[in-house]
Amino acid sequence: MCLVSIHELIQKSRNKKSDNCDAFLSVFEVERLLCEVIEVDRAWLRTHPEYILSSQQKSQYSEFKARRERGEPISYIIGRQGFWSLELKVNENVLIPRPESELIIEIALELPLKEHSLVLDLGTGSGALALALASEKSKWNITGTDIYDISLQVAEANRNEIALENVIFIKSNWFDDLPKGSKLTRKYDLVVSNPPYLDKRDPHLQEGDLRFEPKNALVSLDFGLADIKKIIYSSIDFLAVNGWLVVEHGFDQGYSVRSFFQAAKFVDFRTVRDLNNLERVTLGRFKG
Repeated sequence: MCLVSIHELIQKSRNKKSDNCDAFLSVFEVERLLCEVIEVDRAWLRTHPEYILSSQQKSQYSEFKARRERGEPISYIIGRQGFWSLELKVNENVLIPRPESELIIEIALELPLKEHSLVLDLGTGSGALALALASEKSKWNITGTDIYDISLQVAEANRNEIALENVIFIKSNWFDDLPKGSKLTRKYDLVVSNPPYLDKRDPHLQEGDLRFEPKNALVSLDFGLADIKKIIYSSIDFLAVNGWLVVEHGFDQGYSVRSFFQAAKFVDFRTVRDLNNLERVTLGRFKG
């Protein structure tokens, strides 16, 4: 097996891009895969361009590169994705946490909540929202729920690796399997969720990373609004007086989501735009 250096692999990517090759990795992608293979950070990579990959490293890089050229998300290939200030384990059983969802964290941290708030993350997946909030608010008591055991395993692994003690994960289909009525000893001060909100006919499902992500975490009935509607209407039985609900949704669903909040008797509801100036998150206060 011929020897190859970091510089040669990065230069090859630049050359393919200049030749308008359809299947090429960007320099950023090459660097990210090399960091994983060599087990170094990007700063080291850029200051050691002469480093020669071992035969094992070259073989692993070739495997990773082939998977990426087939379209598989890098986050699944290396098994990790950054979210907020955390590095989270991910696999094909959970959605890849996205920067847009960090807007939920920003909003939640600005709400007028009690120091010892009770918080619920519905459809937690990798645990991204619950863990990000737990990392910022050590006195909050946070529960993340998911209907799928394989997703909860990922969330638990992330909690254990980050070593957060103020968050737990339980199995539940939205609110369905949570204590309710007289068995609900205390209601939630904050409920957050990034539920499925794509219509099954959405062409984006056949593009990019979405082709590889679990459809049950992406697609919802009623033009993508069924799960959002259920969460909003059900939440009033679980929210404390003046508790808040914060929900992510599609860029074209803001009007419908606000109408659900209004019909469920929420007050102070509003929609927040993301960094692309698209309606992305709607929140409201349950007056009780």
